[in-house]
Amino acid sequence: MSVNRCYHVVPDKVIFFETVKIKAGMFFSITLLNKVLGILLFILALVLAFSFSVQANEKLNVKMPAVYQQCVSCHGDVGQGNNLLNAPVLAGLSKAYLTRQLANFKSGLRGSHAQDTFGNQMQPFAKALDLNKDVPLLVAYLADLPTVDIKQAAKGNLKNGSRYYQGKCGACHGGVAQGNEAMKAPKLAHQHTEYLRRQMKNFTTGLRGNHANDKYGRQMAMMAKTTSGKELEDILYFIAMQK
Repeated sequence: MSVNRCYHVVPDKVIFFETVKIKAGMFFSITLLNKVLGILLFILALVLAFSFSVQANEKLNVKMPAVYQQCVSCHGDVGQGNNLLNAPVLAGLSKAYLTRQLANFKSGLRGSHAQDTFGNQMQPFAKALDLNKDVPLLVAYLADLPTVDIKQAAKGNLKNGSRYYQGKCGACHGGVAQGNEAMKAPKLAHQHTEYLRRQMKNFTTGLRGNHANDKYGRQMAMMAKTTSGKELEDILYFIAMQK
């Protein structure tokens, strides 16, 4: 192997090259400047990654209430949900809606039907919560979390979905599925499509919204029963496209 030092002059700069000749006949030219920049960029990347990690952990340590630790395994540390566990996104939902649903699970208005497998699973956790102490901490944390960007598997006709959505859902849930607290309607955008599909099925079949005291659930059940399977898929696609 032989090493030759070369000079390349550009305005106001002199760059040194080391040309290394390998027996196989290949040549590698690496500038000293590139070496230094590469090292600096690598160090910078490590520093930034560490900084972001620390900031994220500090945010969780400061804002995450201890009572939410029991929720993390299914709903994620930032409320992102988990499709594999059939756990919905909670991040960014309103305090009022989250409070109402936890109260419904706790009282049995939701999750009591024998065939509502995932509702049955949720009930014991809700029943263990103190509505005056635990729930306010939980909903405050979740409502303040930023919107979660999730991968959606929805397919459908966007034009038809928009038309069906505005005709059946928009008046309560908002024009872009942002929710409307005045109508007691939750945000649907940024929610897992599979979860929304399952809830619509639950409303249609009576697994949800069939309790006499579940006023808003009963309203939703009536609307769900007016929506065909094809309409639902297009509506879900429209919702999935909202950013």
